[in-house]
Amino acid sequence: MRFVQFSDVHLDSSIGGALGLPADKRAVLRRDIAASLARACALASECRADVVLIPGDLFDYESVTPETASIAADMFASIAPARVFISPGNHDSLCPGSPYIDPSGFRWPDNVHIFIESNFRTVAIPELECSVTGIAHAHAGVTDRLLAERVPGDRAGVSILLFHGSRDGFIPVGKETVIPFSDSELLAQGFTYAAVGHYHSPAHIRDGSGNVKGAYSGCVQGRDIGEAGEKVALVGEIAPDGRVELESRDVAERRVVSVEVDVTGIRDIAGLLAKVEAVEAASGARPRDIVSVALYGAAASTLEINDTDRIERTERFFHTCVNTSRVVPDYDLRALARESAAPSLKSAFVRRMLEMIDNTADEREQAALQDAVYYGLYALDGRKLEPRDVD
Repeated sequence: MRFVQFSDVHLDSSIGGALGLPADKRAVLRRDIAASLARACALASECRADVVLIPGDLFDYESVTPETASIAADMFASIAPARVFISPGNHDSLCPGSPYIDPSGFRWPDNVHIFIESNFRTVAIPELECSVTGIAHAHAGVTDRLLAERVPGDRAGVSILLFHGSRDGFIPVGKETVIPFSDSELLAQGFTYAAVGHYHSPAHIRDGSGNVKGAYSGCVQGRDIGEAGEKVALVGEIAPDGRVELESRDVAERRVVSVEVDVTGIRDIAGLLAKVEAVEAASGARPRDIVSVALYGAAASTLEINDTDRIERTERFFHTCVNTSRVVPDYDLRALARESAAPSLKSAFVRRMLEMIDNTADEREQAALQDAVYYGLYALDGRKLEPRDVD
């Protein structure tokens, strides 16, 4: 049996975040997301998939329009006779007005099954000797540990579990925890394969013998700095003995590419621009990509680090953004604390701040005080003040 898996499409996403995309580019990226969905559906036809598995976040319920939901329904209809199974996640949960339960001006095609209950339900596909068990997020974020108990339902020879959840030990920073589970809890369920959504990077879940028993496909199009790299749909093959083979296929229109540039030793903006360009070239970023440049290191006093708009104005890529929060001024604080090395006011200021840093063991307080030192020195030197920590 062959399947295609994708999730976390986020149709009609509002697209915010640290990339700083202007309104016109956000509109383009929303169209890119829809195009990525179209590519994933075309992949199902190309590979002659028997089923398509979508474990949540097909769209963002706060902003999705009936027109967009209707377009998605038409895409799914076009890949019949492939059966499409959708388990709504935390962003496309069954909130009032959800297109899943209250479609406006269209209907979901007959080859689409949407799990609309907050308990696991199983659908049999007799001609494939297969069953698909799924669940819906009835509200925006179910936090119950539902795999701690055996998932009920009559299972066929090939049994597939479909849900939107958080794998223990791999939760990205700031990511909401929904239907948390451990690998052991998932493996104990005994399904042939589990298609899981929620995390935006691909990952395989294997048993003790190294056999694939589940996977995240990740999102289909990067929308923020944390979604860098290739974005894929999975093409899966389940053999008669239950073994699962997976292949990743790129479906994104453009990638988010993250690069880091050390500014230490660079004396002027021309040198910085040259180094950024070299690092970008080595990254393999394409003209249609979004490039996030993170600067770090000690900036010389002759380098105006806040003049980053010259990097962002380059037209080598669809969009470029710059983060300077890890750059520190090239001050020798211990030397400045000695009155012989600095004017008395500057020396007294640095000396007092270093005493405060040395007298606290709290890392967050130390970081705040370190920032305060640099803000103060910038002010005393008449340099432009900019917030350092923008994440």
